[in-house]
Amino acid sequence: MSSVSVTKKNPDSLFKSISKFPWMFAVIGFLFLADRFGWPLDNTVYGYAFITMAVVVLFVEMVKSVDVSPMGFLMDLIWAVIAVILSTALLTYMYFSPDKEIGFFHWLGYGIILADAILNPFNSFRSALRNFDVGS
Repeated sequence: MSSVSVTKKNPDSLFKSISKFPWMFAVIGFLFLADRFGWPLDNTVYGYAFITMAVVVLFVEMVKSVDVSPMGFLMDLIWAVIAVILSTALLTYMYFSPDKEIGFFHWLGYGIILADAILNPFNSFRSALRNFDVGS
């Protein structure tokens, strides 16, 4: 006789796999693809889809930075700095290109990227201190 083992999926494994990817790069990737393919972000479906995606990604990033270790804080900090560098480079390229135009949705997206870079490392740092019981 053969025995069949049944394993129950751990809900924490989904959270851990989601928390490993820096999701703000999806927002930067969308901005890059919109620039490369000429998708207009002003008052179109692309613009509203972009803002919806950016807000959802900001929410996911905030949730994943809630309970981290000190190494998780360091990785959040590194990814936030890299995201700001990449988005600043893209914004600078678009600003100084004569044929590119930056609209409201671009600025709102860059504001969300900057808010993520400020808020998530702060949240990660706070929870990393709490996990080591520092400050209480």
